[in-house]
Amino acid sequence: MNPATFVQTAFYYLAAASVASAILAVTRRKPVHSLLWVLALFLHVAGIFLLVGAEFLAAVQVIVYAGAILVFYLFFLMLLDLPAEAAGPRFGAHWPLCVAAGAAFAALAWYADAVPWLVPTPLRAAAGGPSPGNLSAVGTVLFTEFALPFEIASLILLAAIIGAVVVAKRKTDS
Repeated sequence: MNPATFVQTAFYYLAAASVASAILAVTRRKPVHSLLWVLALFLHVAGIFLLVGAEFLAAVQVIVYAGAILVFYLFFLMLLDLPAEAAGPRFGAHWPLCVAAGAAFAALAWYADAVPWLVPTPLRAAAGGPSPGNLSAVGTVLFTEFALPFEIASLILLAAIIGAVVVAKRKTDS
């Protein structure tokens, strides 16, 4: 199989699976099933990042979104009392408007792809130097110049998790 054909086929599979996963995440009645479809969506988006050569973004997608954020959502989902939510109607009266907005967005994306001058081409990196998204450059800057903000962000997330546990503990004690 031609490598270009394989990449194009893989992209169309990943794109279709991403759209299907997003639709299934929204339409499932059980919240845990929705979260599993969101996980499938995150993994397929990471595959698209790998296809375009953005390995760092693919790793961040899996580690941060599929790992941390999804576990965070699951944590709060387990703290909530959802029987009243599950018993009600799944969609409100505005779902036709949402479908129309989604179709308009898809038409706009198709139009942007069909008109070549509408979307600018990315600038090419210099032939001799590393590309701006080089993983070693990102790691060097993250752990030298931005080490303190990185650690402060982790402490803020830790405080948020501790606060959530305290709020949940108060809810169960009363």
